[in-house]
Amino acid sequence: MNLRHAREAVRIIWGVVCAFAVIQVITWTMWPVAEAPHRGLLLQGAAAWASVLILATVSTLYLRSLSRVISGHEQAHSAALHQLEQLELSNAVLQVVARSVDVPLAFQTLAQRIVRLVPCDRVGLAVLSENGQEFQTYTARVNKDERRVRPRPDIVFKIERTAIGTVVKSREPLFINDTSVGAADFLDVNVLHSSGVRSALLLPLVTKGRAVGTLNVVSRQPAAFEQQHIEILQPIAEIFAVAHVAQQLHIAVGKYYSMEAMSELTLSIATEINSALQTIIGHCDLLSRGYPDPELQRDLATVVHQAQRISALLETMRVAANERLREVAETVSQGGIPSSPEAFGDHDPL
Repeated sequence: MNLRHAREAVRIIWGVVCAFAVIQVITWTMWPVAEAPHRGLLLQGAAAWASVLILATVSTLYLRSLSRVISGHEQAHSAALHQLEQLELSNAVLQVVARSVDVPLAFQTLAQRIVRLVPCDRVGLAVLSENGQEFQTYTARVNKDERRVRPRPDIVFKIERTAIGTVVKSREPLFINDTSVGAADFLDVNVLHSSGVRSALLLPLVTKGRAVGTLNVVSRQPAAFEQQHIEILQPIAEIFAVAHVAQQLHIAVGKYYSMEAMSELTLSIATEINSALQTIIGHCDLLSRGYPDPELQRDLATVVHQAQRISALLETMRVAANERLREVAETVSQGGIPSSPEAFGDHDPL
């Protein structure tokens, strides 16, 4: 039995009582005066009606109490289903991110799940570039006909004069209930308003106290989002923030390994070339001592000078390679990437 069935049962009980009452009144009205019922029968009828009314009242109260219990269970069940769907979405985000370090691709994959929790027309993702001065924005179309196989940046915005820049700076969610109000002040809101969007919700992607972008949902209806939508999307935004930082660190590690390999190759080649140059310089010195011909001395001096010049260039290359390798290593270290298994205990999670 559900809430609707309980209410129908109450209506049926009182409908039967009312029908019984109408039949009784009609019967007594049509009874001949000379054959009026005896007082005892009247008392019995009144007692029967009192019993019927009491039973109907008790049944009504019981059914109403039962309906309240059922309503509470239905609400708890609905809340549990909602929480389960949120957990499933979070688990799906973690699984997708674990399989791919491409955050925009993971975002595109999960857009359909996000829209089931927060009804909207489109879902957006804005992430800071490496220089930290501009945003790359991605849009996940909700309708299957509009979806893209491979996400690509739609528009690149500067931090200044944008709503997403304001959210990143404040690290606080932002409701835009009417895009026409902020269209004159923010470039990104103006773009949304021009495309027919009437309201939006922007959440910062925050990890370790640093905002790296925003997760956005937009709607063609004004004031389409509420506080509960922030509570739904907040865990997803946190996971996307961690995934974006992990992607940047993965890129930095790749650069570090590439730079390390290039530096080792450069140093190895430089050592071999320098060894050959020193051999050339030594032989030129021996020739200059054994053959005092002025022209030969001049040619040998030219060869030695050029060899020394090449050796100096190789030294410059070695210094530059070491400095670049040191810079990349510092970037990786600042990102919190452990250099050994023991170092995992000394680093905070992302």
